[in-house]
Amino acid sequence: MKRASFKLIIFILAAAIAAGAQNTSYSADEYHAFVKKMSAGADNEARVNFVRDELKKLNLRVSTEGFSQKGRGDAMINGTNVLTEIPNKDAKKTILIGAHLDKVNVGIGALDNASGTAAVFALLKAFKVSPLKNYRLQAAFWDAEERGLVGSRVYVNDRKDKEGRLPDIYINFDIFGKGDSLWLWAENEESDFVKGLKASAEKSNFAYLISPEYPGSDHRSFAGSVETYSFSLLPNGEPANIVRLLKGDKLDEKDFPNVMRTIHTPNDSMEAIDAASVAKSLPVVEAAIRSLDK
Repeated sequence: MKRASFKLIIFILAAAIAAGAQNTSYSADEYHAFVKKMSAGADNEARVNFVRDELKKLNLRVSTEGFSQKGRGDAMINGTNVLTEIPNKDAKKTILIGAHLDKVNVGIGALDNASGTAAVFALLKAFKVSPLKNYRLQAAFWDAEERGLVGSRVYVNDRKDKEGRLPDIYINFDIFGKGDSLWLWAENEESDFVKGLKASAEKSNFAYLISPEYPGSDHRSFAGSVETYSFSLLPNGEPANIVRLLKGDKLDEKDFPNVMRTIHTPNDSMEAIDAASVAKSLPVVEAAIRSLDK
C-alpha cells in the first residue's frame, strides 16, 4: 500500500471517529429504564444506593460524602452526595455536571428529579466512550436539594477555600424528562458555552431559551464562585411562561405550565417522562460541552 493512500485512510478514520464522538446516539429505552428503576426506590437512601451502583457498572471510581446539617428548629438534615469522574491526567481544568437525586414525599420523583439524574448518567456514558481532551469531567448527584440545596451547598462550602477543589464550570440538570425546548440559566449569556449551545441547537433545529430567570436549584450553590449553568427540558412555550410567573405575571389557564401541575404532586410519575424527546436533546447538550474542549 502506498504511503499516501495509507495516510488518507488514517485521516478518513480519524475524521469519522471525531464526527461520531460529537453525534452520540442516546438510547430512549435505557433512559426510561434508568428513571423507572430509580423512581421505584422507597426513599432517598434507596435512590442514593441505586445511583452509586449504576455508576459502578460503568467501571468508574465512585465516592460518597455524607453530611449532617441543622435544619429548621432542631431537626437535622442528613444525606449523601454521590461523586464520580472520568479520569484525565493531562487535564488542567474541570467541568462538573450534576443533578439532585432526592425527591419530596409526594409522587415518585420521576420528573423531579430522576429525569435530571438519568440525563447526567447518559452524558457520563457518552464522555466515557469519547473523553474530553482538555477537561476532566466530573459528575455529582446531590442529596437534600428539596430541603434547601443542602447537599450541593455542603459540597461547595467544604471546598471553597481550598485551591483547585471547585470545578471551573458547573452544569446543573433539573426537570429534564420531557419536551422539545432546552431552557438554560446562565450567569453570562455571552460565554463560550452559551455560544456553543446556540450553535448546537440551531444546527439541530432544536428550540431553546436562555434567561436570567429560573427556579431555584443546585446551580445557586455554585453561582458566584465558578462559571455556572442549569438546564431543564420542557415542552416548547413552557419555559417562557414560567419566566412570566417568576416575574410576577398572571397567566391564563391555557398558558399555565403543565410542569407546575406535575412536580411535588402525585402526578410526578412515569407518565410525566418522554424518553424519546430526552434522547433527541442530549446530543445538543453534549455538543455544547464539547465546544469548550479547545
